[in-house]
Amino acid sequence: MSTLSISFDGYFQCRLATDPDPSNEQRGISGFTYSVAGETLLDPSIWSQAKDIQAAYGMKDPAFQDPLRSNPQFDIKNIREASPDYTVYNSRGIGILVNKVEIDGESVPELNQKMKGALCRFANRPASNGPYKGPIFEGRNQITSDGDPDRFTVNPFLFSISTPDDSKTILSRFDPLDPEHPDCQLYKIFPNEKIDRRLPYQRFALSDEGLAQIGLTSEELNTYFENRMIWLKGKIVEAEAVNKTALAEAYRSRLYAVNFFTQATGPTVLANRLLSRIPLRQLYKHSIRGNSSMLPVPMVDQEFFGSLQIDTEKEWQILYYLGQYDGDLMAGWCSGTLDIPLK
Repeated sequence: MSTLSISFDGYFQCRLATDPDPSNEQRGISGFTYSVAGETLLDPSIWSQAKDIQAAYGMKDPAFQDPLRSNPQFDIKNIREASPDYTVYNSRGIGILVNKVEIDGESVPELNQKMKGALCRFANRPASNGPYKGPIFEGRNQITSDGDPDRFTVNPFLFSISTPDDSKTILSRFDPLDPEHPDCQLYKIFPNEKIDRRLPYQRFALSDEGLAQIGLTSEELNTYFENRMIWLKGKIVEAEAVNKTALAEAYRSRLYAVNFFTQATGPTVLANRLLSRIPLRQLYKHSIRGNSSMLPVPMVDQEFFGSLQIDTEKEWQILYYLGQYDGDLMAGWCSGTLDIPLK
């Protein structure tokens, strides 16, 4: 039996409240994430594509649009720009995309050409997610992670891929936490062993590989937010010079928070809450096992894949890293591979 392997990477956005704020805090008071002027309230939803953020929230009010921004994505409400040294983020923006397709480890040129740049989504399933606009990092105050504050489940888990122009979905599959009760929300599931398979498999506090994927090295960490603050100070001056006082205040709020959470919480990377999240990443590795008895049913556009017969009865396997989370941008990096059995 052959295996189709689809690799992907890119930035996601997640505007979640952070300790010591409660998980449902909507402004950000004492944690290192916060909503500033011109943005909506915090929402822990995971966004895989900038266009979905735009569809949900629209564009920034003109008073908060920066005429000197480096990427049109930064005109979308809630998407923040980084300092120029963070070139990978500024050039790519929010979006998880397919970067490689293989069968049994061998490249498939025709399919590679069709799928390169295809849009990957951690999609939503409201029946098992409650009020949120998208899936969330769910931990229920560490109840599901045996007291570890950084081990979260991506819930619900519905993974989809659409064509590079996003004109149609070419595959999608849901993974229930409890196959016998697919609509059950996480806090109702017991025992925890049913959830363990979806918790992070490994955690890396200082991942050189993760840093390399976003264009950084461990030696650059100490100046990472120093560069951000220098840039933010310049942006305040720029905004005031063109009489965009609201935009200047938004930049000033970001500067205050970055300064506070990098200078007041410790001199080293690991003692510094904001900076410590940049090199951190977690590995998730589990099956996707939804079937035709639950919604949404496994979906494959067989016409798109041509002669390749994709098996939707057998479990699919997915490995993905989530990390390199920037608390100022409220965005992180994802990379992974979806392995699908072929008939």
